[in-house]
Amino acid sequence: MSSRPEPGTPREYETWLRGPDGRSMLRLASWYAGDPELAEEMAQEAAVKVFKAWSDDKMRYLVLNQPGYVSAIVRNCFLDHVRANKARKREVEFDAERHSRATRGPDQDLRFAVLSLDDDERDMIILRYYEDLTTKEAGSRLGLPRWQAYRLHDKALAHLARLLGEEED
Repeated sequence: MSSRPEPGTPREYETWLRGPDGRSMLRLASWYAGDPELAEEMAQEAAVKVFKAWSDDKMRYLVLNQPGYVSAIVRNCFLDHVRANKARKREVEFDAERHSRATRGPDQDLRFAVLSLDDDERDMIILRYYEDLTTKEAGSRLGLPRWQAYRLHDKALAHLARLLGEEED
């Protein structure tokens, strides 16, 4: 009997989830949400979505070989949460004493600005500054040649500067 789990099995999924890629879902959810409880809920939703798709060879390949795919799942969980709150016409209030940041501050403004970027630009910024990769490494994870990664990085920073500059006016 092999020590390596068979592809497509729940055991293989569990091994992936306990590994660095699975654990990064919670870090990414924390970045999007800015709230530990909401982040945990989002990471669990993302884990369930990945588990449901795990038996499909194509989906499992994407999860295992395209880190941006899992990032997109976490991002979509966050966007689903935002849409659900808008549909209920209520704002989520965060307890400022329980959390280290105020409900609306520079961190929150930056988070909203990053979320408003195009998918490729957003992924580049998250990989570059949140995952602490170099621009070349981030581009490689996104499947981009080096020159295109640097161009995308510069474009994303320019968009962020415009977005954050507009909010200050």
